[in-house]
Amino acid sequence: MKPKALLFYTYLPPWRIDVFNEMDKYYDLTIVFLYADATGFTYNRSYLSNKLKAKHIFWNLGLDIGKKPFRVGFLHLILKYKPEIVFTHEFSQASIFISILLKLRIFNFQHVITTSNNIIILNNIKKTKLFIQKFVLKSSTGLIVYSDSVKEWYNNNFPEVKVEICPNIQNPKTLLSNREHLSDTIRVLIDTYKLRNSKVILYIGRIEKVKALDLLIEAFQRTKNGDYKLVIVGEGSEAANLKKLINKLNLVNRVLLTGYMEGVRLYAWYTIANFFVLPSIYEPFGAVVNEALVFGCPVLASKYIGALDYIDENKNGRIFDPLDSENFITVLNKAMQLYSSFNSEKKDLMIYSFEESVKSFQTILY
Repeated sequence: MKPKALLFYTYLPPWRIDVFNEMDKYYDLTIVFLYADATGFTYNRSYLSNKLKAKHIFWNLGLDIGKKPFRVGFLHLILKYKPEIVFTHEFSQASIFISILLKLRIFNFQHVITTSNNIIILNNIKKTKLFIQKFVLKSSTGLIVYSDSVKEWYNNNFPEVKVEICPNIQNPKTLLSNREHLSDTIRVLIDTYKLRNSKVILYIGRIEKVKALDLLIEAFQRTKNGDYKLVIVGEGSEAANLKKLINKLNLVNRVLLTGYMEGVRLYAWYTIANFFVLPSIYEPFGAVVNEALVFGCPVLASKYIGALDYIDENKNGRIFDPLDSENFITVLNKAMQLYSSFNSEKKDLMIYSFEESVKSFQTILY
């Protein structure tokens, strides 16, 4: 019989479903989503729920303070589901509450925390957040992080805590199962956006200030871009400002804003593109890097994102500093030369194994 597990998570993102489904193989798992309507994330909840095999509920009891949920009813949920293991994400309200219950010896379940913090965030952590981490980790069974550098940081600062690594990763079998449905969509997108004789630089994600898309557009304008076009897929609060910048730089026919896309229409872009760029100046991880690489699309990754372990500069991409304009332009120019040949049968460029990574959710307890 599988041990009962309760997972408190924020919202239901498409890139986390494979991990949740794998966890459901190890545990009798129930997931409680605490902030399903998270600001800035537009997903088809019913579609994603149908793909999620684990039992799950959307828990909205409480209120939202700014962009953060403050939920009540954790004790009710624990009494109802009687978990042997509780997973929480980040050093959040849920993590703190579970730690208090354990310190009071009200329950004796095991508590595992997952965190998306990258090494840059940790090296600049404030004293208040460090205090909260110490409080939570004292009563925890273990911690699952996204990268080797973050594991090393926790080993140095919290040597008594067991730390395992599972990056924000998707099963390539799930992603690549979409390939058989892509050909018609690819033709439609190429015709719609007039890309038949163009090469494509791709960005997919939210259009927000921290994504540094203004820096990407400015750098693109200064490159020897030839027959390249820059395609930005997504929506967000900076979309209007980007349109003004595109007009100002006379790039209306070279930089395309497609708006939000998902499913097959989204995955088709990875096949169309020559390479992908994630220029964020703040990004705990960057799940889109995994998606791009699985579809065989090389990635230019900002040095400020958490998914740098995915990049091998000899195999699948380049790392750059978006705040250094000359470095940004140099790397873009080199990539436009290196990845100029289009390969319709792109091979998976991921250097991490999904199956081996997800085992961390089992080995953390033994």
